[in-house]
Amino acid sequence: MDFSRSRDSLTARPCCFGGSMEAKPLVPAAQYVRMSTEDQQYSIANQEVAIQIYAKNHDYVVVSTYADAGKSGVAIKHRKELQRLLHDVTSGQAQYKTILVYDVSRWGRFQDVDEAAHYEFLCKSAGIPVRYCAEQFDNDGSLPSSMMKALKRTMAAEFSRELGSKVSQGQRRLALLGFRVAGAAGYGLRRMMVSPDGRRRIVLDHGERKAIQTDRVILIPGPKQEVDCVRTIFDLAANRRKSPSQIARELNKCHTQSWNGQPWDCWSVYRILTKDKYTGCNTYGKTTQKLGSPIQNVDHRLWTTKLDAFSSIVDRQTFDRAQKLIQKRLTRPKRPDADLIRGMKRVLAREGKLSQRLLAGKGILDHRTYRLRFGSVMKAYQLAGYKPSAATMKSSQSQRQIMLLRADLHTRLKQLFAGRVRFISLPSQTLQQVVELDGCLRIAVYLCRSTSEISTGEPGWYLRVRPLERGLPALICTMDKSFTQLLNFYVFPPLGDSFPTTRMFRENQAWLSSGRKLAKLDDLCDVVKDVVFESKNCERYTAVDDILISSDTCTITLGSQEITLGPFGSAIFNVLASNAGQVVSRYTLLRSVPGKVLEASHLNARIHRLRVRLGVQGRKRIQSVRGVGYMYVSPGRILTSVETKPGNHFE
Repeated sequence: MDFSRSRDSLTARPCCFGGSMEAKPLVPAAQYVRMSTEDQQYSIANQEVAIQIYAKNHDYVVVSTYADAGKSGVAIKHRKELQRLLHDVTSGQAQYKTILVYDVSRWGRFQDVDEAAHYEFLCKSAGIPVRYCAEQFDNDGSLPSSMMKALKRTMAAEFSRELGSKVSQGQRRLALLGFRVAGAAGYGLRRMMVSPDGRRRIVLDHGERKAIQTDRVILIPGPKQEVDCVRTIFDLAANRRKSPSQIARELNKCHTQSWNGQPWDCWSVYRILTKDKYTGCNTYGKTTQKLGSPIQNVDHRLWTTKLDAFSSIVDRQTFDRAQKLIQKRLTRPKRPDADLIRGMKRVLAREGKLSQRLLAGKGILDHRTYRLRFGSVMKAYQLAGYKPSAATMKSSQSQRQIMLLRADLHTRLKQLFAGRVRFISLPSQTLQQVVELDGCLRIAVYLCRSTSEISTGEPGWYLRVRPLERGLPALICTMDKSFTQLLNFYVFPPLGDSFPTTRMFRENQAWLSSGRKLAKLDDLCDVVKDVVFESKNCERYTAVDDILISSDTCTITLGSQEITLGPFGSAIFNVLASNAGQVVSRYTLLRSVPGKVLEASHLNARIHRLRVRLGVQGRKRIQSVRGVGYMYVSPGRILTSVETKPGNHFE
């Protein structure tokens, strides 16, 4: 509950003293409430009721609410509302005089009790004390109060430790019974929910949880294409002695897609080869992360293992042969630096020059080996006796300067928005990272290098858009000519698929002025949220019958209901709706997603999911045309059969 009133109007109940009525001013207060899991649906409401009763009896009025729903009290890093409360208090922005909390455990179950005391001290030193409404002591700083509070903090921390131990024991028991306890199924496998007596219920999609607590989860083989791919990987590794990188190249030659639709690489193949779940083995406890501590590997002798728990995809003998070959490669002595230098010299003698592309193509070095063995590319060239051209030296120096600028920018953002931002790498991106704000909003960051190759002589910059980041709001940073300083910052809405991959822009160009220029980097978070909000309000829609199709997101609006279709479902529906009343061939639908070609066997499943999303009435709008494709039918037109005519389908 959040009661907003002006301070002048905050008055208490009339009280009678000596026969006269007197109004006592109420003290404005903030309430902090927290629950650990979403299952505790009434926890926050119960806390608020208790806090309201306490406030009424002690002449407080709640004017602000900070609520962390479904957040553990062990650490503060995921508790955004507590962080916001501390920021408001320490910055002087708080419009209240005290903080009301249900009890000590709601403030936190910090494993270091001094951490809980530290956060409370920050509030107290700012002149805003913390009051615990359900505790049997007054938080007044007296010796008995301080002793009880220290004891309560210790009990709150110990509760988490005991609960974690009980949960771990329970999960190990379930793992020994052959049930999947945690984690994604993985490529080639799916999670099946089963009843307590073993009856199979439904297959869970990625991210779905079982709805009934007494039900359990097992692993089953996934789609045939994925199962065949897993068997091919193990066959290449165990029988044909291929390395993970060689297997990845073989799969990419056959145009086999990985689980995320991206090309295969060495590490994605390696992860499959080292998972014994493909033999039907259920293994739990390979790593541990106790109470928010860093993840640690566990000795294999302490793992919980159940053999033949699931249906196997690969036989045990093939798996064991693959593991022996992997271990043999891992224990193979590292090539001496001298051998690498000799290999570089051979390439230099044959090609007359050296480059990263030439060396990587010959299997001698990659960019990681340069840094690990020699410190840099230029140092490796020097040891091989090759002197790069002046242009190559300048380019290498520029790259180092840009990397330093990017690292400095990341450091500044971490300092300005402590606890609110983190940096993550998108698939297949290793050098560039995107900024994630408040755990939900991602921002692409572009450092644009300066160029003087402009006929007008005006300063300009080059922007190269990365494909995976086209749907993210963008922070455009311009650099000076020496690559040592960032000049200006601009925030743009998502650039979209129509934006060119490479663009040169000038300072006074109309396109640049369409972005929001930051007066200072401190304004980044607020400006990005405004830009995203404005871009969402300016979405372009296409109307088909009573449906609004968004051209910027994967959603449609059917009546008063907004339906999220996802990228594949949205692309298929757009093609069908734009050709309403006409049959669209399967060939066209398989190529409806830009840059991708769906598997023919997957199209029926995609259409089924699309119909489910549209609901009971909406699903009737997509009609099947046997042997040809599908057609969108406007409401009110009832079809018992669909006749195809020449030229009525689209190839």
